[in-house]
Amino acid sequence: MKTINVTIEIPKKTNVKYEYDRKTKEVCVDRILFGTNVYPQNYGFIKEALDYDGDELDCLVIADQSFSCGIKVPTRILGAMEMIDDGETDTKLIGVIDCDPRYASYKTLNDVPDHCLKEIKDFFQNYKNLQNKKVIVKDFKSTKWAEKEYDTCVKLMKKYGSLEKDEFIAKMHKLHPEKYC
Repeated sequence: MKTINVTIEIPKKTNVKYEYDRKTKEVCVDRILFGTNVYPQNYGFIKEALDYDGDELDCLVIADQSFSCGIKVPTRILGAMEMIDDGETDTKLIGVIDCDPRYASYKTLNDVPDHCLKEIKDFFQNYKNLQNKKVIVKDFKSTKWAEKEYDTCVKLMKKYGSLEKDEFIAKMHKLHPEKYC
């Protein structure tokens, strides 16, 4: 089970969509969600890992608290949720705060209450409906799968992290067309 630092981008229970800008190294307001949805868990990114959508790899951090933007949270990876957003692979790792004894027994997604996982899936299936954008939420994946995806995304960041987002996505379309619809 891998423990990583996740930088919080969006606190739990907010409807403000913040976005990290790798060039400026700042977190900026991207938009206010169009509906009444709020993020069901803290939502962050992993600076050293680049996902196929051209952004840092995303991670939801299950915790009782809402954390401020820009705070690093030690996170134990439990699994992942596969997702396609705007035709691009946009994986969401799912982890749990690693420094809270209340969550010490959480080792895999099987340890997360079923309703919590349903809330996460429901949020991502519906949060862009009023924007008339389609998001495809696939299955939850194992800890092993999530750790392998993290390792792949770390390699992508090392190799391609200096590319502009559009350039990276164009290159990945050619190298990994299976990651795009």
